[in-house]
Formats: sequence, structure tokens, C-alpha cells
Amino acid sequence: MATATLDPYAALGIPRAASREEAARAHRRLAKEFHPDLNPGPRSAERMRRINEAWWILSDPARRARYDSMTTPLSASDAGYGSGPNAGSATWTTWPEDRYSAPRQRRPARAAPVEPSFGDRPVVVVAVSTLFGLLYFIGSWLGSIGP
Repeated sequence: MATATLDPYAALGIPRAASREEAARAHRRLAKEFHPDLNPGPRSAERMRRINEAWWILSDPARRARYDSMTTPLSASDAGYGSGPNAGSATWTTWPEDRYSAPRQRRPARAAPVEPSFGDRPVVVVAVSTLFGLLYFIGSWLGSIGP
């Protein structure tokens, strides 16, 4: 994974003041031009990766504002284009969303199962006593029919 600095405005060929819709149009135009399926080769794949990274930054207003706050224009004549991140600050691989803030936690262990007992549920007690009463009644009735 490369750690080269990425200027999303230069990658998409748009001025810094461009709207989101202009950035989307530039992304679609360049994606059609440099897509690896339409234009095979390692340079087009690398260029497409840079175009997608630039769109990822510029598509979200929060990421775009964070990127804009970290950059400064080169000079008054180049005021429409950003110069990229300041020396030693962010590169395209150092956005916080790309990293986990903490290692993944394992799911806590399940509690040991509790052995069921009939006394825990009153409905079970009532059902069992009703069943025994019914069996006693049927047994006594069958016994009275005999010879």
C-alpha cells in the first residue's frame, strides 16, 4: 500500500471551490476513462485507485472539510487548487475511518445454563397436578366398570 500524498482536487482535475456535483461529474468522467476493465494496464489501475480515493474524500462533506482544514493553497495564482496535506500530516492512508480505533473485542462467554426444575414455573406445577388428577379420575372410573 502506497503512502504517497494525495491531492483529491488535482486527482479529479477540479478547482478547490468545486461543488459536490462537479466532483461527482469529474469522478464519473475519469472512472469511464481509466477503469481497468476498459483500459487494462497497471497505470490505469493505479490512476483509478487514486480517483476513487479522491472521490471518497470529496464525497463526504465532513471528510472534505477535514481535508481542507489540513491544506493550504500554493500561492494566489494557484488559489483554485490545493497543495496537498502539509508536510508530515495526513496522507491518503491516515484517515481515521481506515483504522480500527481499538482491537476487536471477542464476544463475552455465555453464562452456564441453569438446570430447569418444575418448581420454577407455576404453570408447570398446575399442569402436572391437573394431569395426575385426571389420571386418578380415569383410573378410578375404569376400576368401577369391571366385574
